[in-house]
Amino acid sequence: MNPGARLHASTRRGEPPSADGVTGEIRVPLALYAVDEHRGSVDLVLSRADAASLLASLVEALGAPTHASWPQRPEDAR
Repeated sequence: MNPGARLHASTRRGEPPSADGVTGEIRVPLALYAVDEHRGSVDLVLSRADAASLLASLVEALGAPTHASWPQRPEDAR
């Protein structure tokens, strides 16, 4: 692959994130691309704390509503 290629990831369509109630892991299914060419698939696996931190960062970056309106548990997001 060209080292200068524009790489990005997108969520996989029809595959929602899932949460494991026992371990607390959050899994986000991603599709990996080089420009518009599909290069593979992978699951982003986060701890509950890391997922909450990522969500807070994304909400802040997007200027979305405060955390009071967020789901209280990852399972509530499904």
